[in-house]
Amino acid sequence: MNLCLKRRMTAVQHQPIPDALQEKINLFRTATVLRRFQINTQSDALYVNLNYLAELSEYFHVLRTGSYSENLSERVNFDDVFTEELVTFLSYVCPEGFEFDRTINRYNISPLVYFSDRLMFPWVKQEIKKYLKSDDFKNEPYDTESLIDLAYLLHSQAYALVTINHCSMEQKEYIYSTVDIDPIFKKIARLSDVSVVDKAVAAVPDNSIRVFITERIIHFRPYTYQPRPQSFFDWNDTRSRLFF
Repeated sequence: MNLCLKRRMTAVQHQPIPDALQEKINLFRTATVLRRFQINTQSDALYVNLNYLAELSEYFHVLRTGSYSENLSERVNFDDVFTEELVTFLSYVCPEGFEFDRTINRYNISPLVYFSDRLMFPWVKQEIKKYLKSDDFKNEPYDTESLIDLAYLLHSQAYALVTINHCSMEQKEYIYSTVDIDPIFKKIARLSDVSVVDKAVAAVPDNSIRVFITERIIHFRPYTYQPRPQSFFDWNDTRSRLFF
């Protein structure tokens, strides 16, 4: 499990579930004529429309069209996943009452990033890229730790794949490049409390990624002009002249 999701899931365990999210959880806990495929999380059995998800996700497409035990049993196990996180993701990709809520914000960005990669939803990655370049992201308040975790998660996904030079053009389209992640670093660089930023960066477990994040933040950090110290040398005082 990724650092970002570990922290978020730990926080979820210690916080009450919002009413709106609880309603979504109850919705996906209930099997229907269309939602018959079962996803087992750490604590719940959720039900989804596999045919629908197979049209959107390479992962679910393989499950639906291949001769796998999951397809025959109509269930798959995600033992390392919390219900709240998966339902947050499913609420984004699945309609309710024939309507979609495709809003991305600080409350769902981490599950969207994580599950769009794990479950292979390339179009969600494209929406995330658009969001990161938008004024909505630029102006939305994020805490420092969340921004560092988000940068770590995106960068880890990019380099978990094969070297970009060996990817097809189609694959490159779904990889997060430095340009895609830079809006996060710009946002971090504008934070006033540098010590809090440094502490959050120090918690990144991978040294190479930690160095990369530090370099990008410094690159975008505004230059602060420091006036030169005032000189008390009197050029008209001939007694102070040593050479002329």
